[in-house]
Amino acid sequence: MIITLQMINEYLKECREIKLLDAKTVKAYRIDLRQFMKYAAVQNVELDRDAINDYLKYMNAKYKPSTEKRKIASLRALCTYLEENEEETDNPFIRFHLKLNEPEVLPKTIAFRIIKELIDAVHQQHRKKQSCVRDAAVLEMLFATGVRVSELCELQTENVNLLDGIIKVNGKGKRERLIHIANREVLETLRQYMQTYQPNKKGSFFLNRHMRQLSTQSVRNMICKYVDKIGLSTRITPHMFRHSLATLLLEEGVDIRYIQRLLGHSSILTTEIYTHVDTSKQREIMSTKHPRNKISVLA
Repeated sequence: MIITLQMINEYLKECREIKLLDAKTVKAYRIDLRQFMKYAAVQNVELDRDAINDYLKYMNAKYKPSTEKRKIASLRALCTYLEENEEETDNPFIRFHLKLNEPEVLPKTIAFRIIKELIDAVHQQHRKKQSCVRDAAVLEMLFATGVRVSELCELQTENVNLLDGIIKVNGKGKRERLIHIANREVLETLRQYMQTYQPNKKGSFFLNRHMRQLSTQSVRNMICKYVDKIGLSTRITPHMFRHSLATLLLEEGVDIRYIQRLLGHSSILTTEIYTHVDTSKQREIMSTKHPRNKISVLA
């Protein structure tokens, strides 16, 4: 099979118009597929099993296993599309099993005391400067709900119900989920933000100083500002609030399936990575809760 630019463009059109995939996902597909097309042209090969294995060897020296996996998945999706539309009948991915030694990467979390210091710092700044209520609202929302930074920035005002303490989030794959906010201080901060910024009912909830949708980079910069204020040298990202919330909830005994729904994971396997994070908590449980501790045989 020879992959052409026309095939790629037709597939990407279906991704946008029929599958309604996120623009970032379509962009990633475009980069991955054009990269293979360029590789195949230089190597003068068609897309078959030998080419796939050679391409994996080529990528192995340049990319992490997770990146290789994504790029191969892009090719597999294109071939499935071509086969389903009868443009190509020779799909090299039929009964092809990809085996990569992908190391387990545990999510990076923020210590609870650091989260507390950050929240204290942003509220202190808010008390000094009214406009900083937005910073407080953003940090509170990240930790209270565990939303992805993209979900936070794309949150619509009409999907924020502070009276009932519920927000509706559009997650990956256009999957909607409802998240409850039960903390009164968080809700009050969000109310103060609304009173100060007065976001349009049919527009974005979180706004920048130009009253346009807040960008993900602005959120990252905001967090860095408060990390500096508390004198912390560690790098903290918005996604680490999500990981931290999941881990802390798990430590409190919250059912993992609720955490799955809260975070919007399509598979429980994604959520289960949090069960491997806090070894110190495991050690504490085993030393204080294990039934063997109730048995004493030594004099």
